[in-house]
Amino acid sequence: MRHAAICLVAASSLLSACTTHGTEEAFHMPYTPITALVLADGVSVMATSKTVEDHVAGWVTGQDCSVIRAAHGGDYCVAKDKTPRVAVVSYCYKNLAKTTCYDRKVDSDASVYAGARVDMVPINAVR
Repeated sequence: MRHAAICLVAASSLLSACTTHGTEEAFHMPYTPITALVLADGVSVMATSKTVEDHVAGWVTGQDCSVIRAAHGGDYCVAKDKTPRVAVVSYCYKNLAKTTCYDRKVDSDASVYAGARVDMVPINAVR
């Protein structure tokens, strides 16, 4: 019931932006509601790469929704990744043509050691 009430309030505030006849004067606002919505969308996209509507849709569906992903040919909503991740350390060494990384240190190649790399990988991908 709480979700339905919040959605109703959100929908009514979004629908109020459809007409601006006297709205800014009634609420003593220096701008129209549609201007406020566009501004909120712009700030939201810059901060999170999602619009306000994407956040509402994701909250209602429990999925990760993004109009930007949909505009690039992906799905609008995708299931959130709940796979636990673990840190995997790789030890990298410079070779003649490239850098090669291993899952453990190689003592014989200590002179060409380039450093360690830590990757977060799904736990089911670890050997």
